[in-house]
Amino acid sequence: MKNIKLYIAFLILNGMAFSAMAQQDTLSDGINVNIKYVPTLSESIKIPVNPNPEQPQSVKPTFTYKVPDLNTETTPTIYTIKPISLGNMLLPKLRNNYFRFGFGNYATPLAEGYITSMRNKTWNNGLFFKHLSSNGDRDFNNFSNNTLGAHSKRFFSNSVLSVSALYHRNVVYNYGFLPTAIGAKEDTLKNIYNLFDLNISLENLKNDSLSLKYKFDVNYYFQGNNFDLVEHNFKIAGNLSKTISDIPFTLYTGINSISNIKNANTLQRTAFIFNPRINLEDESYYLRAGFNFTYFADSIETEKNSHFYPFGEAAYHVVPKVLTVLGGVTGNYGINTFRSINAENPFVRNYNFKNTNNLFEMYVGLKGHIAKGLNYSLQASIANIENILFYVQDSSSLQKIIYDEGKVTLTTFSADISYQLGEKWRFALLAKAYNYSMSKLQFAYSRPSTEVKLNTSYNIGDKFMLRGDIFYVGQRTGGVTNPTTGNKDNITEVKLNPFVDLNLGIDYRYNKNVSVFINCNNMAAARYMRFTNYDVYGFNILGGVTLTF
Repeated sequence: MKNIKLYIAFLILNGMAFSAMAQQDTLSDGINVNIKYVPTLSESIKIPVNPNPEQPQSVKPTFTYKVPDLNTETTPTIYTIKPISLGNMLLPKLRNNYFRFGFGNYATPLAEGYITSMRNKTWNNGLFFKHLSSNGDRDFNNFSNNTLGAHSKRFFSNSVLSVSALYHRNVVYNYGFLPTAIGAKEDTLKNIYNLFDLNISLENLKNDSLSLKYKFDVNYYFQGNNFDLVEHNFKIAGNLSKTISDIPFTLYTGINSISNIKNANTLQRTAFIFNPRINLEDESYYLRAGFNFTYFADSIETEKNSHFYPFGEAAYHVVPKVLTVLGGVTGNYGINTFRSINAENPFVRNYNFKNTNNLFEMYVGLKGHIAKGLNYSLQASIANIENILFYVQDSSSLQKIIYDEGKVTLTTFSADISYQLGEKWRFALLAKAYNYSMSKLQFAYSRPSTEVKLNTSYNIGDKFMLRGDIFYVGQRTGGVTNPTTGNKDNITEVKLNPFVDLNLGIDYRYNKNVSVFINCNNMAAARYMRFTNYDVYGFNILGGVTLTF
């Protein structure tokens, strides 16, 4: 079969070769060409009609819907919602009663207690008492402090009514008598002070920023001593605040009536106080402006009646919560009372009452927040003050009040740094430096030039609480009145040396209800003087137990 296909293919190729040879013979005979022939093209037939393609038509279908009208009856199922329970952890049982008892060297007993009512939405009542006394380590260097107080609060829907009463009895001796004093007897050196204080206040609970916020106080106190000096002080005061046209306004106003009676001689003093304020605040600044006005009159009529002081303070937050720059001006009229002088120096026997007039004070400062729990404040001020009160000792070894009746310029620099690390560590440092440019007197008697106070506490595992306090007071100038050999103030100067007072304390919490404590005071045993010839105790220690239930 394969041979037959090869044979047929050979015959076909042979035929094609023969035909090609035959055509070659024909062409070789020659070609006749007509050179006069002119080719022509016939005219094209054009379609005279432009194309008009048919536009497609779209028909929008129309749909209709019909919702069947079917009603299905349902039966509601009501479930009772159980109230959310707060649990016992959010309302722990309060330990309302606190007692502390202790004893120390210099025959120093301590008894202190707080008794308060249980948690109540309507009432809160409580009692307080404290006794602390000591015999000291020298003649007549002893004291006794006794306090008894009570308070009650009544809570209404929109206000709170508070009543508190206090009785305080303080006994001290004028033990700083001079070596020349002879025949010192207890009845002539003993000072007994009795104070009764009653305060009633009514305060509303502000519901919104537009409503009026108020607090009214009525206060009466009586203070007397064993040398026929009596003071009656009655005061009515009110704090009001309200926002008007987005501007917060505040007002403090009150009337204070003071009667000082000594051996049937009465000094009647009355003061009316009116201090309005406006407070503007923004994210980058705040502005407070107003004035302080005091109208004062007494039965002697030796003082100017009306006292007006501008008030203004502005602050700019350079770095919010980190650095704030502030400055301001102010002034005030300070009324010196039997109670205020006695609280500062209980060894004063003969009182004379003049009021301290802070004519004008200007201050600048910085404050802010450095890190979590770390805050600072720096401030400098300069003030012109009339009738600043100072202390010296008279020839009978009693503390005496003297005033610089001129205009004293007081410059003050202060620094305040505090740090708190949760409930574990707390630290606070306050330092102040004073410079007195005196007017009538030669020295700022008994007033320090420098004060530094440092206190800290450290909590170790809620078992041990460590406390430390350091007080530094710079050099002061004291004095003893001496008309013959004294200086131009008729005072013989006494240098009161600077001192450091270091106090340490530790509490050990046996459990939540019982703890023991030890307080060590004046660790350096420095017998420094608070006032001329009135030195303090040396090293003293006090320990005891604390109970809460």
